[in-house]
Amino acid sequence: MPSGSEPQKKGQQKEEMTFEQAYTQLESIAKAIEQGKIGLQDSIVEYEKGIKLLRYCRAVLAEAELKIQKLQVAEDGTLTPGPMPPPDVEAE
Repeated sequence: MPSGSEPQKKGQQKEEMTFEQAYTQLESIAKAIEQGKIGLQDSIVEYEKGIKLLRYCRAVLAEAELKIQKLQVAEDGTLTPGPMPPPDVEAE
């Protein structure tokens, strides 16, 4: 049964990780691979970790964007649900 509880712990650790922690780890992995600080086999392992971290970061950002889209401030100052305007509309 110990093997059955390990995946839950790993999943819980991933959920407890903040975006900032995941992003920092991702940057560290990318830097180590780019600078050749680790060997080929370790680079492959770290690359796989990096992909998982990247997916996690993208998911957190997507969730944050959805929350922001749901709470837009109307002209009268009230919060109303609605989509975010495209970036070029904001610049006008």
